[in-house]
Amino acid sequence: VTEKVGGFGVVGVLNSGKQAKGGVVLYRADLDALPITESTGLTYASKRAGVMHACGHDLHMAIAVATLKLLRSRDQHWAGTVVFVGQPAEEVGRGARAMLADSAFRKILARTGTPRLALALHDTSDFAAGDFSLVPGWHTANVDSVDIVVHGKGGHDSRPHESVDPIVIASELVLSLQTIVARRVAPGERAVVTVGSFTAGTKHNIIPPTATLLITVRSYGDTMRAFLLAEIARVAKSIAAAHNAPKPPDVIVRDEFTPAGYNDPAWTEKLRELFARHFGAEHVHGGEPWTGGEDFGLLARELAVPGVLVRLGAADPSKLAAKIEVPGTHSDKFAPAARPALEAGARAMALAIEAALAGP
Repeated sequence: VTEKVGGFGVVGVLNSGKQAKGGVVLYRADLDALPITESTGLTYASKRAGVMHACGHDLHMAIAVATLKLLRSRDQHWAGTVVFVGQPAEEVGRGARAMLADSAFRKILARTGTPRLALALHDTSDFAAGDFSLVPGWHTANVDSVDIVVHGKGGHDSRPHESVDPIVIASELVLSLQTIVARRVAPGERAVVTVGSFTAGTKHNIIPPTATLLITVRSYGDTMRAFLLAEIARVAKSIAAAHNAPKPPDVIVRDEFTPAGYNDPAWTEKLRELFARHFGAEHVHGGEPWTGGEDFGLLARELAVPGVLVRLGAADPSKLAAKIEVPGTHSDKFAPAARPALEAGARAMALAIEAALAGP
């Protein structure tokens, strides 16, 4: 076990008890908490205000530990190496990047060999505990954060003709940005452009010199991502020029980029069939690509290996059957049905790893 990889990351290497040489599988679980004060009332709830292992990260960790214990107890039934990656900072999109940049991580992979498959699991409140969702192809989105600073000419509100009002420019920009997806993206393509913050000014009667927009951009694939970012910059500069702004707006694409996750179709189908045999076909679902971000996709992408992220149902089945609203994964009340989700998740991951080690 190697600690402090990429900051707070942990990498463990588990070898089988068999002498026969097998393949290598990478299994990743996220470790970080969210800035949420938990109000589930559970006996094992977080005791720290503003810190909660929401989004199921505590469940992911427990499943990972159970999976590794299960594999160890069965190490005469499989051959090969499991590289477990306990990854920090998933929620802020920096953890996978930090671990990949750490020479210690690269040295471990150089010693074990290149994985034939990268695996991860993420819970969801959309399905009953113990059910699974496998989506081939794109399953999570590219996520970009963009800052736009609109420059105007400040002044007194009684003499607006002597100013260039950045609030007016930015207001027009907010509406025009919505036309990118509505009119520039083909029907059937998936894209999201959201203005999450608009700040400007200090007083009622002062026209400020600048206005700032904070934008989230979500897409699938490198081509669509590049198109959306270019369109945002083009629209912003065109509107500013039309209002005679003193200079073009600053369009800043933050380095918080999380790449879209891609589930290898062949491996996804293999795992779907495997889970259907062991858990029943009625417990294995398809689904739509999710527009949320998850930096697991970066691991598979940078290592140039196929990857699959499995979605595990974590909702109380009785509540779903009664159509009772189940809190989402980022809610302060999110409380997965721990035992059935844990048991199913550990069994599924152990099965998936053993199948992957056996060959493509």
